[in-house]
Amino acid sequence: MKKFIVLACLFVSPLHAALFEDTEARKKLQEMQLKESELETRIISLEAVIKSGSLNDMLNQIELIKRDVAKLRGDIETLRHLNETIEQRQKDLYQDLDGRIRKMDEKSSESVAASPKKVAETPASPEIKVPSDQEVLDQANQLLDDMKYKEAFQAFTELIKQFPNSVKLPEAKYGLANSQFSLKNYKASMGTYQKLLDQHPEFEKNPEVLLGLANAQIQLSLIPEAKKSLKDLVKKYPKSDVLQNAQKRLKVLESIKP
Repeated sequence: MKKFIVLACLFVSPLHAALFEDTEARKKLQEMQLKESELETRIISLEAVIKSGSLNDMLNQIELIKRDVAKLRGDIETLRHLNETIEQRQKDLYQDLDGRIRKMDEKSSESVAASPKKVAETPASPEIKVPSDQEVLDQANQLLDDMKYKEAFQAFTELIKQFPNSVKLPEAKYGLANSQFSLKNYKASMGTYQKLLDQHPEFEKNPEVLLGLANAQIQLSLIPEAKKSLKDLVKKYPKSDVLQNAQKRLKVLESIKP
């Protein structure tokens, strides 16, 4: 009996081993079949993608992206090189400017150190004295007395421009009017005499101004105006030195019949 059991065990063991190996083989076969099915599904999907053209579009886009990346890298490299060039130029300019400033400082220091000697060696320039309004007026009146009427006219004109607020301004205007009259510019002299009377009513020589105005009006044949000027003189300034002269001229004008 024991022998039979032992023989049975010996027979069953190989059989069980064979069955186990067959089961494993089946599992592996099923797994391989499943993988084959998955691969076939993937292949079908890839074929569909290729047929639809989507893959080509993706490849084209990838190629364009690669080109853009390459171009961008080239631009970055160019900009980097340009930046390095600009930085080097800035350094060179700074060094050149610094060198020039140092040279200027050195020259300035040398000139400052040498300036006292030059100042000591240079003679002092004579002081230029600016003539006063009285001195200019005297010179202009002297030109008028010397019958240098054009020069006198210019001198009185410059005096009025140079000293517009001078107390000698009425004297200058009176001299200007007389020089205009002497140059036979009677209309201009008449205007100057009249402005003098209007602007400086307290001028001490207004009697002479009125007489000059009347003379200019006579030269221009403005007889009624000349009579009025002479009458104003006689009325306002009865103690004037030119009173008798004015009265004689008025008498002559009144004897003229219109």
